[in-house]
Amino acid sequence: MSRAITAGAFALALAAAGCTPIVTTHGYAPAPEQLAQIQPGVDTPQTVARKIGRPLTGGVLRDDAWYYASSRFETVGAYPPRVTDRRVVVVRFGPDGFVQGVETYGLEDGRVINLVTRTTPTYGRELTVLQQLFGNLGNVGATATEAGMGRPGG
Repeated sequence: MSRAITAGAFALALAAAGCTPIVTTHGYAPAPEQLAQIQPGVDTPQTVARKIGRPLTGGVLRDDAWYYASSRFETVGAYPPRVTDRRVVVVRFGPDGFVQGVETYGLEDGRVINLVTRTTPTYGRELTVLQQLFGNLGNVGATATEAGMGRPGG
């Protein structure tokens, strides 16, 4: 009887461990206490760097804003990771070089944008596997030039 209880307890513990989420954090966004130290009109990029560190990235064409981003992911079992929290902090600088303002955005403020789709769009018709395998059976002696692929405009 005790072996059955031990085996049952082990199976229950194993099942519970499989359902425990694995939490990972990517990036860096300063804590609200750190952001409270930044004073618009007083701080410069140098003092901001000393107080909260250098940013993940700056403005695209000119360095008028610093961006800090942090994401928290949870993975449960074999399911793909799910974003549970995201913070983006923007420190904007005015033309005089002083901090103009600090903005914080969360997951609820954003939209899901698929940055890397891992697919290349193809234009034209899509071939099936059989068409790809047997498509050149009639073109045994054809070269790229004979097929019209090597001449200009072809």
